[in-house]
Amino acid sequence: MDFITVVIAIATLFVLIAAGFGARKYGLVKDNHVHLISHILVSVSLPALTIASMQVPETAQTMGIVDRMLVVAVGYYLAAFAIGLLLCRFLPATSEEKGVFQFMLVFPNSMFMGIPVALAVLGPSSLFYVILFNVPFYFLVFTLGVWLLARGRPGKIDLKVLLSPGLVAAIAGLVLFLFQLNLPSPVQSGLELIGSATTPLAMIVVGAMLATLPLHRLAGDWRIYLTTALRLIVFPVAAFLILSPFVSDHLLLGVAVLMIAMPVAANSVLLSEEYGVDATLASQGVFISTVLCLATIPLLEVLLF
Repeated sequence: MDFITVVIAIATLFVLIAAGFGARKYGLVKDNHVHLISHILVSVSLPALTIASMQVPETAQTMGIVDRMLVVAVGYYLAAFAIGLLLCRFLPATSEEKGVFQFMLVFPNSMFMGIPVALAVLGPSSLFYVILFNVPFYFLVFTLGVWLLARGRPGKIDLKVLLSPGLVAAIAGLVLFLFQLNLPSPVQSGLELIGSATTPLAMIVVGAMLATLPLHRLAGDWRIYLTTALRLIVFPVAAFLILSPFVSDHLLLGVAVLMIAMPVAANSVLLSEEYGVDATLASQGVFISTVLCLATIPLLEVLLF
């Protein structure tokens, strides 16, 4: 895909982000509206898209995709976790700040941003790969992610968060796929129609969340830019160099690198607030990495592929 095409695809998504930002800034969308839209997105639209996208025929090729993508995703999270722990040993920060930085390094925004970006850049055939890459995300963000932010705080981790609609939908989709249980045509069409709302809703929510951040604190400091450089450039380039000799599936490689190249997960802000750590630091990471990915994603896609 040529550079201009990728830029246009990513810029289109930023138009949606700008719409959410403007609507929140001018009071057209209130705090409770953002919460409601986010709840619909996470509880209805995204699960519907997940199940619908996994209704594909089981073949030797698709089974191989499942195995390889899950191995790649788990390998990425283990490597990012180890790098985050090592780096933060030398990073000048409080223990709470180190937990936030580690979270930002490990978890990309591979759902809210990942799905729309993959659809725009790689097309609808990438959706099955994206969902598979995100299966470990659901398991880890509410376990490993919460531990990074709230370790040493007994009684804070609620095991019920593991039963999120996204995780349940991912498991249901995998079961339907593995047992080749085909949904009735009206159900499949209905899920696809509901799931089609994911891209605009996700981008509007991202924009509305960014609009609530204090402008005087958005610039951050050098630690934020170091984290962002690792998140947006170093990690995806390293993933490409490591995976390309072993992965012959061009789409699998492209999706894996693209997901790793996503900005900081928006969950970092929500969970930082939930567990009483530095939500402003997380907000800076989300804002700066989201803005800069407008330049880094097209460059990576063109230079590496």
